[in-house]
Parts: sequence; C-alpha cells; structure tokens
Amino acid sequence: MGPAPQDRNRQNVGLRAMTARHQQVAEDLRRLITSGELVAGERLIPESRLARHYRVSVPTLREALELLRAEGLIDKFQGRGNFVRRPPERLVYPASQGAGLHVIVSSADIAATGAVCTGLRVPADAPVTDHVCLSHRGDSPQTIAHVYVPHGVARFTMPHIGVSPWGDDILRRVADETGVSVVSSTDQVTARFPTGAEVQSLRLGPKVPVLAVERISATSDGAIVAYSTLVLPGDRSEVVLTSLTDQREARV
Repeated sequence: MGPAPQDRNRQNVGLRAMTARHQQVAEDLRRLITSGELVAGERLIPESRLARHYRVSVPTLREALELLRAEGLIDKFQGRGNFVRRPPERLVYPASQGAGLHVIVSSADIAATGAVCTGLRVPADAPVTDHVCLSHRGDSPQTIAHVYVPHGVARFTMPHIGVSPWGDDILRRVADETGVSVVSSTDQVTARFPTGAEVQSLRLGPKVPVLAVERISATSDGAIVAYSTLVLPGDRSEVVLTSLTDQREARV
C-alpha cells in the first residue's frame, strides 16, 4: 500500500517548501549580483558558509547556485569556487565570423557511424576526416564544431590555427583541393543539454543548455561535401535566420 492521503499531502508540502527555499536563495543572490553588490569576478564565500548564512543545507544551496549558473550569472571552477560571472559577449551564428575568437583546429581520420553516416549519406565505417574547431575568447572556450569530410570528397589536415569557429575555412580548403564548391547548406538547430564531452570541452555546467546546429553542405547538384555539428552555449548565443525573397514574385 502507498502512503495515506495525509502523508502524501505532508510530502507534497515538504517538496514545495524545499523547492521554494532554493529558489528564494537564488533570488537573493540574483538580486545582489544584478544590483552590483556582488561585482563581476568576485568570488562567493565557500558553499558551507553560504549555506549557513541562508540557513539551508549544502545540497539546497547547490541547487540555488545551479539555477544561477544556468542563467549565466555565476561560474564554478573546480578547486577555486564560485565566481560572479563577467557579462559574456554574445555569439551570433552564422553572422559572427569569429571576431575576437582564437580557433584551434585538430584533424583525425575516423570511421563513420550513426549521425555522421546519415548526414553524409555514406555507409557505416566509411573513411571520414573529422576536423574539430574549438574556439576561445581569452582562456575561456566558446564554441566547438566538428566538420566531417568523406575521403571520397577530399582528405587533408588543416593548420593548427583556424579562422572560422564554424569551420568555413575547411570548406574553402575542400574547394581549393578539389575544385568542388559548396553552394547550399541546410541547418537544423536544436536546444538541448550538453553531453559530457561538451561540458568538459566548453567548461559548462551540466544544466546549462546549448544550441546544437547540424549543417549539411552540398554542391549545386546536391552532392554532399561535408556534415558539421556546431555547439554554442545557450546562455550567450543566438541564431540569425535570413530568408531571401524573389522580388519579381513579391511584386505580382
């Protein structure tokens, strides 16, 4: 038998109180940050002391801090503590060509699996080069992109320092190597939570959402040149969509 109705009501009240309490703590810290009483770059007092200050348990305090991390108000660094976050510069895809970003590129030959097979329309285990572009602003990672190019299209290794955080210079290299140019791309944007690898690469909290872009680049006859995955932190990124209208039709 389950708990009696009275017991269930007490449990529900307790759960609501717990939720309300961590939200109250988050609201007070949010007020201190937005008012400037806690300034950008300032380190918060240790979590155990902060929990005592608010008269809550450490787990409840951490729930409050996780809310603020998801809102982009604080950062947590392993072994250093929680810091009021400096206002991040916005990232705009695809309008931003990486102004102020330093792009590190690595290339590795892999066997296609899963989404890579689907995106490139190649069979499982087909040889593909995975070009990884990790962009930084200062010492802070900003975006990560994987650009997959089938060996049947081209095979090369990129310089260690890249130009575009989205891998546009890789597509230009494909054109230089083969004479094949990308004339169209299809982007699918999804908001989701980051994978473990993305949390580590971008130094994100596991509950900070990301914008994940899947991009398929093709030639004029529809042949696929590359399949790309681009991941941007959702708390400081935006996607700009541009539609072109045939003015002749618009005037009819």
